Amino acid sequence: MFKRICPVCGKLHDQGEKCPMAKERHKEYDREHRDKDRAGFYHSKEWAAIHRLVKDRFHGMDAYEWAVHHRIVPGTIVHHIVPLEEAPERGSDLSNLVLLSAKTHKLVHDRYKTAQKKELQAKLFEIVHKFQ
Repeated sequence: MFKRICPVCGKLHDQGEKCPMAKERHKEYDREHRDKDRAGFYHSKEWAAIHRLVKDRFHGMDAYEWAVHHRIVPGTIVHHIVPLEEAPERGSDLSNLVLLSAKTHKLVHDRYKTAQKKELQAKLFEIVHKFQ
């Protein structure tokens, strides 16, 4: 069986095995860092349904990796192109949502902190449009 280093706890796990610490990490993030209103939104039935729709739309793959680097990478995070804190009314807007891998999601948020934010948002909207 292949092993992998877990990004959550740093220990070795069997490939495909979920880390038992991951769920606790998400609970801690919600409790300590996330805005309470947004936490409620992300735990709603509406968000669960939207998450499934977006994942299906992008065939379960990171849309940015596919469009920019022509690589198939599993997507795990549904990302708001215009962040929820900037436009809460667009929280359920499918044209504002894209599926990304954790690595790409971090890259996107790092670029959002720079002058490249508007360019990257335009690229992400273009990618979403291609998948419609």
